[in-house]
Amino acid sequence: MNSREEVRTNTAYAVRRGDLTDALQICLLYKRVWDEFECVFPKALKESRQPPEEEMRQWLAKETYFIAEIEGKVIGVAGCRALHSACQLVHMAVDRPHRGKGIGTALVRTAIDFARKNNFSKIWLDTIPTMKEAKAVYEKLGFVKCGYLRRHLYGLDIELYELILVS
Repeated sequence: MNSREEVRTNTAYAVRRGDLTDALQICLLYKRVWDEFECVFPKALKESRQPPEEEMRQWLAKETYFIAEIEGKVIGVAGCRALHSACQLVHMAVDRPHRGKGIGTALVRTAIDFARKNNFSKIWLDTIPTMKEAKAVYEKLGFVKCGYLRRHLYGLDIELYELILVS
């Protein structure tokens, strides 16, 4: 698939596969989104989710990212990491002014489609218990909570969700 080929379109936004030229805009999105959580998450976690542009280029080269954009501006992102026969949904973020408009849902659906097309047995993710809006999206799309890790990531509890794709 050509990275500039649109995967999903909506009257307001389009979702497509990201490429190296999107690195800076994705970095800026991550900065905006994670800065909102300054008082919620440990500083080390926040910093690990705000990569410099060169590191973001490395992420884009190793993993598949899908972006949502409006008029060329990145407003949402979700990554897909291959781990054995499973696909992990990683680094999902939607810019605050664009939340509640189906963008997160479109990104997750695109990731699910990617996992199916690439014959992964499941797609899974981790999140923290307080991310209620994100968890509602995952559950709406069929993800099931499958695990709980106490004080796992920078001292935070983590919930694991999975969607089995093959029986």
